[in-house]
Amino acid sequence: MKKILFALFSSIILFSSAFVFAQESAAKASMTLETVCGALAGRPNTVGDFTQIKTITSNGRTLKSYGSFIISLQGIMWKTEKPFPSSLILTEEAMVQIAANGKKSVMDGKDNQIFSNISGTLSSVFSGNVDGLKKNFECTFTDMGSGKWTLFLSPKDSTIASVMKSLQLSGSFNNMEAELESLEMAEASGNTIKYEFTNQKYPKELSADEKQNFIIN
Repeated sequence: MKKILFALFSSIILFSSAFVFAQESAAKASMTLETVCGALAGRPNTVGDFTQIKTITSNGRTLKSYGSFIISLQGIMWKTEKPFPSSLILTEEAMVQIAANGKKSVMDGKDNQIFSNISGTLSSVFSGNVDGLKKNFECTFTDMGSGKWTLFLSPKDSTIASVMKSLQLSGSFNNMEAELESLEMAEASGNTIKYEFTNQKYPKELSADEKQNFIIN
């Protein structure tokens, strides 16, 4: 359940990661959370790779997994490739898990309060409405200088807070383009999960195979 919720939260926050940074003199005036979400509303698709690093505080172990992701108007997909293949697909109406053996599990978002809250926030961020993000999180956005930024989020909702204490995003800006470089979650248990994002691209349209992932049968 924690993995599912983290994927949901990560998917929401990922949409607040892109931002425009044109000139150093103009950056401070424009570098706001509202501008972040506004810029994302105009970007239909983001694809790339991720490395997930989980640190377990009780024994100091570090676990890594690798995969790819798609963020689009059709939905979001996290596809883990190593060490064990699996997929998590989110649309406005459903959440789909695909195991290594190909078994598919579908959760209808209707009548599910957690799903409804997360989907509502996701829709708000998609449309450039930062109020949707602030509804569930206390947001602290910081200009780190030299085109770097961080966004620190503390959950307001008790259900979310029971899973995580905070989320922190870090990114960079250059020539009116932006990339999210990392996202780190501090779990309520004391463990941490960090995503590092690479090879990001922003196609105007997804391929036929990529679109197929969001067709829920």
